[in-house]
Amino acid sequence: MKQEYLKIILLAGLISLGCTTRVSEWVLLNSLANQYTLIYFHSNPISETIKKQNQTVAERIETANIQLKEIKRQDITEPYYGLYYKQRLFSKFKTTDELIGLTSSPLREKIAAELMAGKLCVMLYLKCDDNEKDEKGLNTLRRAVGSSPFREIITVIELSRNSLEENHFASVLLNVEDDLKGIQEPMMYGIFGRFKALEPLLGKGISEENINLMIDYFTAECSCLIKDDLPGTDILFTDKWVNPKTALLNKIIDDNPLLGY
Repeated sequence: MKQEYLKIILLAGLISLGCTTRVSEWVLLNSLANQYTLIYFHSNPISETIKKQNQTVAERIETANIQLKEIKRQDITEPYYGLYYKQRLFSKFKTTDELIGLTSSPLREKIAAELMAGKLCVMLYLKCDDNEKDEKGLNTLRRAVGSSPFREIITVIELSRNSLEENHFASVLLNVEDDLKGIQEPMMYGIFGRFKALEPLLGKGISEENINLMIDYFTAECSCLIKDDLPGTDILFTDKWVNPKTALLNKIIDDNPLLGY
């Protein structure tokens, strides 16, 4: 994320129209996750076997922010599943085996648990698997979070983009913007609300200044501008987001009122 963009977001968050709820908490309590669409493309009539197969897929993903559709097209030479977010193609899959773990994984469950427990955000560090680059950015992230007055309510999590267990999660993260997959740099995502990820900081953009601007955004008072034009991409995940804990940020600000301004 560019520094100028972060400043625009921060400014919007600070133009409060009487709402003292902070951005991170308001999004968790009020903003529904945008839907993904999984489309089964085919050119021939669907057999009973495929109908049952797709019904099983639909049942497996029914509690996630995704819906399954079937679309017949004459230009399809071989059936496949296409994963879309806001009409943009994220991934293609040839078999249902490739869809296993599409909507849930251990790391996504851990992140959701942190958000539901009242944490401000999760800073997810997506490694490029170049040790020198990864360590440099990770050290910067740790310094920035460690020096923040909100450090106790920010969780830092690392993920290799080549993780087999988290391959679907990493793929979604690399599709937050349409040109990320070809960039061999570490990326840092601020994740908040009901698993919404801001555009990532990349490589040299992973600076203490930019990380602090992101934290400022999460802790800013919410506003109508933020509510009407909420930034970020919703991550595909199975969760009903019921009964989140009170935001831990509130106690920190109550104990240190100057942090709220």
